Amino acid sequence: MDINQLRVEILRSIIGERKTKEFAQQYDLDASYLSQILNGHRPMGDRAATKLEDKIGLDMGTLVMPRMNVIANATNGVSPPDCPAFLPTKIRGLAPLEDGDHWSVLEPFNGWLLVPSNDPDMYSLRFKGEALAPAVRNGWTVWVEPNHALIPGEYVIVELNSGVSMIKELLFENEDIFSLMSLNSNGSRLSLTRQEIKHIHHVGGILPSSKILYQFE
Repeated sequence: MDINQLRVEILRSIIGERKTKEFAQQYDLDASYLSQILNGHRPMGDRAATKLEDKIGLDMGTLVMPRMNVIANATNGVSPPDCPAFLPTKIRGLAPLEDGDHWSVLEPFNGWLLVPSNDPDMYSLRFKGEALAPAVRNGWTVWVEPNHALIPGEYVIVELNSGVSMIKELLFENEDIFSLMSLNSNGSRLSLTRQEIKHIHHVGGILPSSKILYQFE
């Protein structure tokens, strides 16, 4: 199921048992246009999804970035569980990865992501270079959740007291060390003591460059 189909399924679940014309009148929508979307005769792109969210009064990201588990529950007639809303997170800067998976200085970059997180301190980074491909490609972004628990097998952003930062896979941690794995093809391991680390933050997810918003109000 592609992104257009996911959006249509979410919209169908919102309309429910109501007739398309009745729903369109309620939210001042063009019934013909709505029918074309529901019947697959017109795609629901990012702009159309955003406008429908605004017209219907949906939470930001409901149609623009639908979630599979919400769709599955909605189409089965089950109320979906509480899920984090899609919230904007500003991209702090561009991390150059010319020589590996680490960087010391972020290059300036202006942009935003819409991500499913309720972490009030979340932030995002964009990467430059193919050092981490295919896990993270040139121009891709990550969003980071400082208040999220660290989970073995998932990615983390590590900043050392020396000022060097890196993105790694967390293998395990104990009271003394963090064991980390490189994301690139060499798969090298690294052990760091807690004393060496300024902070280590959970990576909530990875998004391609097409999801970057260059204007956000």
